[in-house]
Amino acid sequence: MLSSAMVAPGPAGPVRRLRYDVPVAVIGDIHGRSDLLARLFEALPAEMPVLVTGDVGDRGPDTRGVLDLLVARGAEGTRGNHDEWLIAWASGQGFDRFALSMRMGGEATLASYGVVGRSPEEVEAQADRVPEAHRIWLADRPIAIDLHVQGTRWWVVHAGVPSTVNLRGVAFADVVPYIAERHPEALLWAANDPEEMLAVDRPVIMGHVRRRAPLDIGHVLAIDTGAGTIPGASLTAVLLPERRFVSVR
Repeated sequence: MLSSAMVAPGPAGPVRRLRYDVPVAVIGDIHGRSDLLARLFEALPAEMPVLVTGDVGDRGPDTRGVLDLLVARGAEGTRGNHDEWLIAWASGQGFDRFALSMRMGGEATLASYGVVGRSPEEVEAQADRVPEAHRIWLADRPIAIDLHVQGTRWWVVHAGVPSTVNLRGVAFADVVPYIAERHPEALLWAANDPEEMLAVDRPVIMGHVRRRAPLDIGHVLAIDTGAGTIPGASLTAVLLPERRFVSVR
């Protein structure tokens, strides 16, 4: 079973390098709001590549619909802490009952897949309710993305760069890969305040820490604007390389 100090194993390596010669959109935490994701897709050019910062499910009502949209769009992105239990369960590694806590909100995710019963045994027996395309997409999420967009460079990590990891002797440009490899849970679970975050070799795009409005303070772009968590909140994307925010309610 998973906990906040564990990371579900999968085929994805800890860091994925992506390069684009066209503008891209990076979307913050979706948390089951397929309606907002569909609206955001309508506001973006149909051909624009899309990435997410993780936490695609839980809390909001339609995790399954979110994954349908992301798979159909060919979206890339990192995994978030809320994705961990879903990745493990869908891939046959067991069900973590922590997903049903109020903090996680996994009840809504199970309901979106039509799962009946809530004991670990009952849930584990229904993992096949997750479509194969969803399982493949989830398991393929890396911990961090080394993103290059039209000559600009970015890191995409769910929870930002933590201050809790000993980085003595680690080269400036190697901070994110080092943490992704040695301490992946810190990039998924740590409560990193963007205003207090360590600057690294390039700007970091993160979710995880909710804000009423997106934040750009130079070395950090925080784009979790509360979708699925705060009533009436928005879902936000940042368009790169121009650093322009697009939000929908």
